[in-house]
Amino acid sequence: MPQKRGPAPKSLTKKQLSRKEKEARARFWLILCGSVVVLLVVGVLAYGVYQEYVAKPASPVATVNDVVIRVDDYQRRVVFRRFDFGSLLARIDTQLRQFDQSDESQAFLIGYLQQQRQQVENSLMSLPTLTLDEMIEEELIRQAAGARGLGVTDDEVQLEIERQFGYDRNPPVPTPTPITVTVPVTVTPEPTVAPMTEEQFNERYRQYVDLVRDETGFTESDFVGLVRSNLVRRRLQDAMAQEVATSGPQIHARHILVGTEDGELAQDILAKLRSGEDFAELAKGHSIDESNKDEGGDLGWFPRGVMVEPFEEAAFALQAGEVSDVVTTTFGYHIIEVIESDDDRPFDEAILQQKQSTVLSDWLDEQLRSPAVKRYWSSDLVPEQKSS
Repeated sequence: MPQKRGPAPKSLTKKQLSRKEKEARARFWLILCGSVVVLLVVGVLAYGVYQEYVAKPASPVATVNDVVIRVDDYQRRVVFRRFDFGSLLARIDTQLRQFDQSDESQAFLIGYLQQQRQQVENSLMSLPTLTLDEMIEEELIRQAAGARGLGVTDDEVQLEIERQFGYDRNPPVPTPTPITVTVPVTVTPEPTVAPMTEEQFNERYRQYVDLVRDETGFTESDFVGLVRSNLVRRRLQDAMAQEVATSGPQIHARHILVGTEDGELAQDILAKLRSGEDFAELAKGHSIDESNKDEGGDLGWFPRGVMVEPFEEAAFALQAGEVSDVVTTTFGYHIIEVIESDDDRPFDEAILQQKQSTVLSDWLDEQLRSPAVKRYWSSDLVPEQKSS
């Protein structure tokens, strides 16, 4: 018997098909747009994370001959220096508490410690830029030392670390000196402090690097690198000092100095000199430079780089026997006379030592202003200070 069939499904009209196609297209575009929005949001978030944690830390805070000083290295150094200076302030405060502020016999030491404390506080105020200059100087020194073939070994770095912590791996053996006692001994000798052992050094060193790492993020590798940089700096300083010329152009001069409020007096003295009065006698009677007024203002022989710039420029512009106009410096008003000059005179020992001691810092000052150094520092790169 034939089965009954249900009603045949109705076919969709063109209008219905068109509406369904539109709905499908709308759903497609809605899903597509939603996916694009999600991808854009994820992309923006990923870009922000990348910029904050990858690109920004690796970006330059400065470059030295195209060598990058990274932001993250700079920020870690700033935090370390804050910790370092904070520890120094704490030690100074501990020392100050040990003195009696009302005891006049301790006033000098108290004043000295207070002065040291003020200097540390001043350094903390300008710490971000000081730290940047410190890191730029280290890179300048590293490059200059490398060009000269100067370097330090790992063992030299280790020895310096041991020295800083008070450990001597090869302490000198004391040699007893025979003493002949001719009077009764009434003084009790102080006990000899035992030298630090290797185990004590290792323990103190480990405690320090762990503390610094936990407090600042400054790692042991960072600390070792800092010690190495300081040693390379000394080595470059020594090499440059050996290259300083031992002779050069110098003048023998004398001057009369009056105070910053005595401009009229300086002009009167100059007028007397122009009229023929004796320079030495006027210096004895009017100069406030106690170091040489009794010698008629005689400054001896000196080269460039010793006196303040306005004084030096005026003095070296004079011929032997000439007297300057009134010259203004931060010390007051000067009248200068050049007695004699020499184009190649050996430097006095004190002047030579001064030139040798400042040769590296003078070179660094010049390099810091050179086009080789480019700074990209801004205040937003300075890490926030932890609230205590």
